[in-house]
Amino acid sequence: MLRNQGIQASGIWVQYRLYIIFAIVVILIFGFLPRSNDHGVGLLHSSSSASPREQAANSTLGFEKLIALSPRPSWRTRGLKAAADLVGLDFHVPIQPHNPEELVTAFEQIGKDQGKKGPGHGSARAWLAHLDMLKYVIAQGYETAFIVEDDVDFDVRLKDQIRLISDNVREFTFATDRTPYGIDWDVLWLGHCGSAIEDSMPPTLKYRDETRCKTELYSGWSKHFLRDKLEEDHRLVQTSMQTVCTFGYGVTRKGAQKVLELLGTGGNEAYDVSMGSFCRSEQLRCIVVNPQIMNHYEPPKDAGYLSPVHVGDGQGAAADDSSFETKMGTTGNIMQSARCKALFNDVCMRPPSEM
Repeated sequence: MLRNQGIQASGIWVQYRLYIIFAIVVILIFGFLPRSNDHGVGLLHSSSSASPREQAANSTLGFEKLIALSPRPSWRTRGLKAAADLVGLDFHVPIQPHNPEELVTAFEQIGKDQGKKGPGHGSARAWLAHLDMLKYVIAQGYETAFIVEDDVDFDVRLKDQIRLISDNVREFTFATDRTPYGIDWDVLWLGHCGSAIEDSMPPTLKYRDETRCKTELYSGWSKHFLRDKLEEDHRLVQTSMQTVCTFGYGVTRKGAQKVLELLGTGGNEAYDVSMGSFCRSEQLRCIVVNPQIMNHYEPPKDAGYLSPVHVGDGQGAAADDSSFETKMGTTGNIMQSARCKALFNDVCMRPPSEM
């Protein structure tokens, strides 16, 4: 009987050892499997086997999250979705908190007792909305994010453009990791309405991109810089010099916190102007692609369009949004608009101008 008990005990011990070995094998297998990433591959230390330029051409442009700033569904968000579906992008539109009028008015007044020029009411509301998106990025723990305004537009060849941007931003920052754009920046400014090119600025990096808007067709205050300082079919990667309009910009986690702390103090005429000034003073490390690859789409003005910022600043009233759904507008400096292709099967370049 004792012998039988010993045999049983021995059998139990063998089974126990087998269970332990099986558990160790399972742990090892699952420990070395690649983990899925719900937010794309734009992490600061990406382990993806894809090249950096191919990571940049994914559905989030190589960032952990693509975020669209929007107060509510409208022709803006519906047009953005149509353009994104056409190009193959995945935008997330967080619920935008409504800031009370008292907060907006108080923000307008910051610094005015010191002689600073504060924003108009509509500009202050837009400024606070951008700050709310930065708070969202920080709260969600994203390592990188790209923020666009909901009326943004881009070229149908955006993925080709972004591969070139990845190559050249990485070269510009001497990146040695495998992330799409390196990590040596706070703000990567791709969607704007102009940036200066000055002889005194730090070294730039010029690269060829034949999808770029021709200088003669460009509309905006910075046109003379392109004409005098940059040859056709080329873009510059440069530090930010007097960059304005925040149609689309990337932030790192650390960069989002720095922008929030610096721009949360108000005391300037607009969010983009304030960010540009902190870039120029090098309190923010800002990299700009010039000319831009994103701009804003505008419905036709004869249909009664006026931007929400201008309405909020007291410059008039806009027609009902529904009147803009079926009438094609224009996008400056984007040769083949994704919005207009998706919605109207057409191109819609804004007429050239110097302003």
